[in-house]
Amino acid sequence: MLQLRKYQLGLLALLSGLLMGVSWPTHGFAPILFIAWVPLLVVRTYILRNSTFFSRGAIVLYSFITFLTFNLFTTWWIYYSTLIGALLAFFLNSLFMALVVGLAHIVDKKVMRNKSAFISLIFFYVGFEYLHMNWELSWSWLNMGNVFSEMPTWIQWYEYTGSLGGSMWIISINLIVFSGLLRWIDYKKIRFTLLPLTIAFLAVLIPVLFSYHIEANYSVDKAPGNTLNVLLVQPNVEPYEEAYTSTSSQLVHTILQLTRENMDSNTDIVITPESSINRTMWESSIENYAAIDSVRTFIRQHPTISFLMGASTCRLLASNEKPKAYAIALSNYPGKYYYNYNTAIFIKNNKPIEFYHKAKLVPGVERMPFAELLKPVEKYAIDLGGTTGSLGTSKKPKVFAINSQAVVAPIICYESIYGELVGSFIDTVPSFIAVITNDAWWYNSPGHRQHFSYARLRAVETRRAVVRAANTGISGLINEEGKVLKKTKFYDKTAIKAQVRLHHKWTYYAQHGDYLGQLSVFISCLLILIAISLRMRQKKLITEDETAH
Repeated sequence: MLQLRKYQLGLLALLSGLLMGVSWPTHGFAPILFIAWVPLLVVRTYILRNSTFFSRGAIVLYSFITFLTFNLFTTWWIYYSTLIGALLAFFLNSLFMALVVGLAHIVDKKVMRNKSAFISLIFFYVGFEYLHMNWELSWSWLNMGNVFSEMPTWIQWYEYTGSLGGSMWIISINLIVFSGLLRWIDYKKIRFTLLPLTIAFLAVLIPVLFSYHIEANYSVDKAPGNTLNVLLVQPNVEPYEEAYTSTSSQLVHTILQLTRENMDSNTDIVITPESSINRTMWESSIENYAAIDSVRTFIRQHPTISFLMGASTCRLLASNEKPKAYAIALSNYPGKYYYNYNTAIFIKNNKPIEFYHKAKLVPGVERMPFAELLKPVEKYAIDLGGTTGSLGTSKKPKVFAINSQAVVAPIICYESIYGELVGSFIDTVPSFIAVITNDAWWYNSPGHRQHFSYARLRAVETRRAVVRAANTGISGLINEEGKVLKKTKFYDKTAIKAQVRLHHKWTYYAQHGDYLGQLSVFISCLLILIAISLRMRQKKLITEDETAH
């Protein structure tokens, strides 16, 4: 292998991060990610072959350079909310990714004896992505499989695997390409390189052809199902000042005005963004609020129309209900606690209001991670122009029945990047997915565009139409194949009509969730146990040898 200096290794690690960045939606070219890991793999192999010249943590250090570059390149816009919070997010996410590569490197050396082409990386990294979606510091924005959100024709098979299948595909291709490059470096003969590169080409081509086959045989126009007429309202309320200087009645007045201007006699449901009513309302007395009364009055005038709205609500704990760490003590009432919620409320004529509380909360924004330990610093939670602090959550997914043959799955903002969570809302009842969000805090940056784009993955995974109602961002309609049929412009105060097809197909992924992630975690744990066992056996043999002498 070529002799490389440490600064050259650093440049290779930097190159990997840049390649990952330029592949990312919405302005990147996704197929670049098939080779983006290769420079980092060169660094890893060089360290492996020259281990005496490097400290034990060298691979983690170089991997950190890669992933910090990747995080900064793709999610720099987080700093619009808070510089300190953004720096913390960049550092921690990059560190977690680098540690996973380092752990895979150690285990591969012990278990595979460097004969596996680093295959353990597939399971460790996909297992990490799965675990990263299911713990207190979850930030799954940069899962590798998300990269194809702008190329849904390539990944129609996500209905079987979810986006983690894409992550597994990407890392596998990188390893195959790297094995071909390594053979060229070692032997300088093209015949040694052709086989891995041919395999890599076929490993890209076959899933893409399979995806085109699925798409060709899945026609939205021919698929069975009824339609529903939806009105998506985008009020364009500035979230930091205007949202708080305006009363709830004024905010609802804007929504109803846009509704009246854009609805027609066929409108079945009006969907408004997250935090449409951001003054916290007690759920037990919600009918007494003027803003809700305005919506009720409108519905009485148009009794066939339902409303799905984002709101901030709170609930008083029952006397026998044990408060959790995110419970808030009620002033002047010792022993009384309540929960705040980021809520989707469903209002239908002559029916009680229904609630769904956001289940996947943004770490450090809507809930302090490890709340019991960090309760004293909760006041420093990041303000992203919505409900902040440690919020409560719904225990189970909930759908709202629009009529006897149609339900809507309410997905609140950040939840839309979690495929397994969105899939858990889906059953055999004809339905569609409604994402209500407030993307205004990202301003006109890649953030809101990436967020909209990721919803296309959820459409493919669940084979459900997805509508988005954004306060400021992009509202629109995405069909079951992940194609964008309608969308608004950023900073527009508007409303758009969308005719949504209802489907009852229950995809394999919606039924089974992130099984590839669970399998990867199991295999990773198994490899770690084997590595520990081999290490203990090695120590025992050394001890026995020393005793014998």
